[in-house]
Parts: sequence; structure tokens; C-alpha cells
Amino acid sequence: MRPFFFILISMILASCVPSVQFSEPMPPKRLNLPNIPKAFRGTIRDEVGAWQIGKDTVSMGDTVLVNGVDFLLRKMAGSLIVNLPVPETGNYAVVVIQNDGVEMTAHTFEESPVFLGLADSILSVSRVTKQAQGTFGWEYHLLAPTAAEFGQLIERGEEAYDRWPCPLPNGAVVTPSKTRPPTN
Repeated sequence: MRPFFFILISMILASCVPSVQFSEPMPPKRLNLPNIPKAFRGTIRDEVGAWQIGKDTVSMGDTVLVNGVDFLLRKMAGSLIVNLPVPETGNYAVVVIQNDGVEMTAHTFEESPVFLGLADSILSVSRVTKQAQGTFGWEYHLLAPTAAEFGQLIERGEEAYDRWPCPLPNGAVVTPSKTRPPTN
């Protein structure tokens, strides 16, 4: 089990292109948050390493990611939305972090028949399947939802995307559970 910030760092540092991308930061037409909310700040420690989450940075070893530069934060319906630029395509990978006051759960949008079917049923502008530029030319699905449609993807997509739970740091040091919950 890897905590969600490992997912964020991996998506930025890995050369592979996320299979589901968004044409602009989500939700559209919302302001970026200038700081990481206090409940999410602290240290997440697991068998892989430790992630220090500060006011506007996420650090793991020598890697430091800066809010507003390496990722954009927005809020929607109580969720923290992390938008990660995908340099190969100019689009964004999106991670939704839900907070129930005790635990935060990161959700990633993954290419699956269930999620793609859900997206097709919700979006007014059809998703487009594209090839990334470069040596490998990975295929990805580009979505351009309205804010309301993005909200529906979050709300109705509970069974359609991967999730990683972790206790809320609230300024302390926390350790995520060792097991990953089953996904449908």
C-alpha cells in the first residue's frame, strides 16, 4: 500500500502518461488554493519513506513539489482536487482526495470499462482517445467535463476508480494501513 502522495510524486516523476487526462485543471472555472489545507499537513511515513507535507510543498527525500508550480489545488464538494500537469500532452492528471475528518482517501481516475462507460454517460462533450507524443506514444483518454459533470464523475464514480486511504496528518506523523481495500 502506498500513500496518495507517493502516487502524486510517481505520476510527476514517471515517464508514463496517465491513461485518463483532463483538458484543464478540475473543477473548471474555480480558483486555485494558495496553500495545502491544514488537516492535510504533517508527515506520512510508510515502508517506502516519509512525505513531509507543508503549507505549500510536498517533500520526499530530495524531491520537493511546490503548489502552484508542480501541482494545482482546488476544492469541490468537500474534496481536495489535485491537478498534476502532464508535460507530454499539456493536459492534467487529477487526484481527488476526500476527507471524512479522520481519514483521507485519494482517488485516481483509471482507464477501465466501468469508468469510461460512466464518463460516456455523463459528459456532454465526448471523450477523445489520443496518442501522447514521444518514443512510446501512450494512448490516453482526454475528458473535458463541466464543473457539474466533474462533480458527477466524483459522486457516481465511487466504484470506478482506485482509492488509497491514509489517516489525516493534522500536523502529526501518521502511517497508512498496510492493506489496500478491495476495489470493484
